[in-house]
Amino acid sequence: MRRRDAVAVAACAALAVAAAAGVAHSSAAAAGLRSQPSFASGGSAGRQVETLGKDALHRLQIVANLRARLPDEQPVVILLGGSSARESTVDDRDWAAQIARYGGTTVTAYNLGCRHDTYALDREIVKLLPADMPAVVYIGVNLGRFASPPGAPTVTLPETAFPPPVYYQHIYSVNKKVQTAATKRFYVDYWLTKRWPEFTARYEYNLGALESVIQACLARGLHPVLLDLPRDLAVIGHAFDEPVATYKTGCVWLSRKYGIPWLTPVKAAGLEDGDFFDLFHLVEPGRVKYQKLLSQKTARLLDDYGLDRPQPTPTPTPSPTPSSTPSATPTPTAQPTQNPTATPTPTPTTTHTSAPEPQA
Repeated sequence: MRRRDAVAVAACAALAVAAAAGVAHSSAAAAGLRSQPSFASGGSAGRQVETLGKDALHRLQIVANLRARLPDEQPVVILLGGSSARESTVDDRDWAAQIARYGGTTVTAYNLGCRHDTYALDREIVKLLPADMPAVVYIGVNLGRFASPPGAPTVTLPETAFPPPVYYQHIYSVNKKVQTAATKRFYVDYWLTKRWPEFTARYEYNLGALESVIQACLARGLHPVLLDLPRDLAVIGHAFDEPVATYKTGCVWLSRKYGIPWLTPVKAAGLEDGDFFDLFHLVEPGRVKYQKLLSQKTARLLDDYGLDRPQPTPTPTPSPTPSSTPSATPTPTAQPTQNPTATPTPTPTTTHTSAPEPQA
């Protein structure tokens, strides 16, 4: 057990360093030239540049394309979040078709879930989306996102590409070595020991960052929706009740403050242990279950927002170019209390395709 703990601690430490990495503007970008698509964050360790994985590159490409050309007379549905969000739908075509079946409305759907995503990074992505785009923007919420370290990210978009490069969103599958129940239980204990203190220390910052994503959506005329992401309740049981109750309280508060939906489909989806690769990432059968509920709710939201009828396609409104030193993330004035509380673009190098992703 000691050796296993040591290995797990070392692996988590490496992942924490990677998660703190983001993307800075290059000197070429500062001079007004198009630079390599990137994310950057400025934390206590200073501003660091991250080589992007395929999910991050896809996210930036879709945003760049939307800024240049919106889908004709179709509402857009977007899911933001980390790797758990990325793994929670089957694929964009299947998701869009299912929404249409439930609501009779043709939509364009994008799962923009991205490994190591943070609320602060989501805010910068939202600021780059076209203003007044007829869109529902799901903001994925889970334990790991509230344990993310503070940062002041910036974003550089790539050149537009129609169609975008082929992208397959999934890393996890039933055809890979799915974690056993015993391994998952080990990670439950590990999360409570190592991640819960990070969650507690960073909760208020991340709740403020989450609020800033909502504010950015509303400022651009988009419809934000808070969405509870999957977790393996069959293994977790009641072990995470306290931290989950803490962030749910915060989401209820934000939902009421801004009059936006807060969706909690985790139990209703009827997910079983076999639907998960680990504690937080769905595999094929689980995606089908979770996406079905998400599609049903999306169809109803499109109707509620009047987006279920053909919309005249607005001319994309340029978003402000991200500053190299963005303003700090606002913190809510009232906090719920609980304890435990993107010259030619160079071809980027893709990383993080084989390393395990963090247990949220």
